[in-house]
Amino acid sequence: MKLFSCKGKVQKSPEQNRSYVPLILSDSLHATVYSEIAAVPSPEWDSLLGSGDIFLFRKYLSVVEASSLPGLQFRYVILKSGKKVRSILYFQLVNLSDEGLGGILDLEEYGGMAAGLSAKINNVLFNPGNGKKSFLLVCGNLLVSGNHGIRAVDSDAFTEAVASVSQLKKHFTFTSDKTSRIVAHMVKDYYTDEDNVAGPLLRKDYFILNTDPEMIFERQPEWKGFDDYLSALSSKYRVRANQSLSKMENIEVRTLSNEEIIERQEEIFELNCRVMKKAPVKLVKPTAAYFLNLKRVFGDQYRINGFFLNGNLIAFTSALWNQHHFEAHYIGIDYHFNKEYAIYQNILYIYIRDFIECGSARLFFGRTALEIKSAAGARPHHLACYFRFSNRIVNTLAKPLVSSTGPGNWVPRDPFRK
Repeated sequence: MKLFSCKGKVQKSPEQNRSYVPLILSDSLHATVYSEIAAVPSPEWDSLLGSGDIFLFRKYLSVVEASSLPGLQFRYVILKSGKKVRSILYFQLVNLSDEGLGGILDLEEYGGMAAGLSAKINNVLFNPGNGKKSFLLVCGNLLVSGNHGIRAVDSDAFTEAVASVSQLKKHFTFTSDKTSRIVAHMVKDYYTDEDNVAGPLLRKDYFILNTDPEMIFERQPEWKGFDDYLSALSSKYRVRANQSLSKMENIEVRTLSNEEIIERQEEIFELNCRVMKKAPVKLVKPTAAYFLNLKRVFGDQYRINGFFLNGNLIAFTSALWNQHHFEAHYIGIDYHFNKEYAIYQNILYIYIRDFIECGSARLFFGRTALEIKSAAGARPHHLACYFRFSNRIVNTLAKPLVSSTGPGNWVPRDPFRK
């Protein structure tokens, strides 16, 4: 159980070995910072969570801690006024120098100068040498899109919590390793209504990362199964869907049992790595243990579907859900079979099938492959993400470059009958 210190008005406790540090932020507001979820008082943390807050549930956070994700540490913050809980905040600290990440930027897929450039940037920013470690401090969760970093009792408390992020970041230091440094800060991800509150506060210290929108699929109340979804498509998109589905004739899709997930954990991990390799920026990597632990903890609310060709696993989907939120989580694909069997398109249909059967309200498809998800019926929802480098010179130079990049051109589709 590692401790960390806070500079400023730190209240020292008579207890010698506990995993939290109290911190006074103002005359009316104080914070308690924890380094592990087991130490966080359940009544205080859980009091602000709704039934849709899967990724702030204690049991999910315990899975992330237990799964040994490369380079990740965690901080949990409870803000109080007097004895009243005002908000809770979740932070991830990413060791950008961790060998398990294999470099933050990977532009080999793009070839030429880009491949060489990624190696140089990784070396300059994230390999400081002499045994030093560079960290990214994130308010939120890098494993999933959306605001999974702050929950508050009301809009005033939310504003208060967002404002506290800039105060809190100054107080995260490392007592166990004085060579560590936080080189960059991120606050993610706010939908438009949240960003109307958070944006004016964060823009004082951060610049905006122009990221892709999140694609969210809404279930219609009259849909009782996948056939109802297909019937709701216009003739053009229904023909396309049936063509893709017909390519799966020789593919067996089945839900993996607990035993199969254990037996095939390395195959699942390897297939996911193939998908992750195509991402130009990698800040977090799931481990085989992550998939196993999700199934162990969430049981029937977590499902892995395997795609089998002649008995061989060539793709998988994973999903975590409750009645409010269905998360299309990590996938894996052997791309040698992707085009012939329309694997990725059928992955989307498997998600839609399971989502309807589970009766969740919304299916969260994440940020990638915008047009193909739009053609399946998902809608884009803007997410605001904020970033800054600790070094003022680097921040000044990087701001115009990073802010000028953004989502590529794509055409939103509406596949449903009018």
